[in-house]
Amino acid sequence: MSHDAAIAPWYRQPWLWFILTPIIAAMVVGFIMLSVAINQQRIDPPLDREFVRDGRGYAVDESMAENARVLGLSGELRLDAETGQAILNMQGTLPDNLQTIELHVKVGANQQLDHVVKLQRISNLNQFNGSLSKPITARSTFIIMSPEEAWKILQVAQPPFNDKIIAFTP
Repeated sequence: MSHDAAIAPWYRQPWLWFILTPIIAAMVVGFIMLSVAINQQRIDPPLDREFVRDGRGYAVDESMAENARVLGLSGELRLDAETGQAILNMQGTLPDNLQTIELHVKVGANQQLDHVVKLQRISNLNQFNGSLSKPITARSTFIIMSPEEAWKILQVAQPPFNDKIIAFTP
């Protein structure tokens, strides 16, 4: 006595799909996470230069701030919100051949709002002048840095910036 029962094709077997469904779902979720990770790298860029690798972690590199302390550098920055003018008066030991200083403006966590202003030296004085490319309307970190990145001093300031003096001390 043999029964010829009709056997369904392999793709209609329930046990096959019971086993393959979690595997396929894991692959789909994995590719979605991979694409998010690749796209997130453009949104969240790597760490700034002030961090150095220390074993398995990162540490803050204070060498440039220490160089500013050794040179006795300090400064006052005046911003004019209407004209975008930035005037920096520096105190301390600056080399005579230093003609430009970089002013880095970091606005919060959004790197697209950050910008760098090249401040030009006015004759042989310790005064530098430049123009902001875009207005600053939020809490910002102002970093004064030598072009060769030998020293830096920074200060965090709150708006409004019109006729405000931002004092920098190492």
